[in-house]
Amino acid sequence: MLVSRRLWRQPVPRRPLSSRAVSKNAKDPIKELLAGIQPALFLGNPTGTVAIMQDKVVDAGGDPDEVLAWVREHGGFPDKSFAVRTRQGFDMRPKAASKQYYVVPDDELK
Repeated sequence: MLVSRRLWRQPVPRRPLSSRAVSKNAKDPIKELLAGIQPALFLGNPTGTVAIMQDKVVDAGGDPDEVLAWVREHGGFPDKSFAVRTRQGFDMRPKAASKQYYVVPDDELK
């Protein structure tokens, strides 16, 4: 009597879907996260975009790397504020550190 052997195939690892591949009706958690954060003002971002501070994204529970990937997929880009000193002249105190933020098109958050 012959015993048949089953050939088991290894499962194919699946890559996560890009946000562009997901239906527009599907919930997008990063979009919801960014839409719920108050945009920063006076950062000189281009018209038709909003600036969202990275520290506010982290405070809201977002992962900066995942948010950055989402922002780039949707036509945005990362940027940072200028480090400034309030006094002029020689001062031993260090400048305030620049802050990271995301520039996102308005239409992507609606």
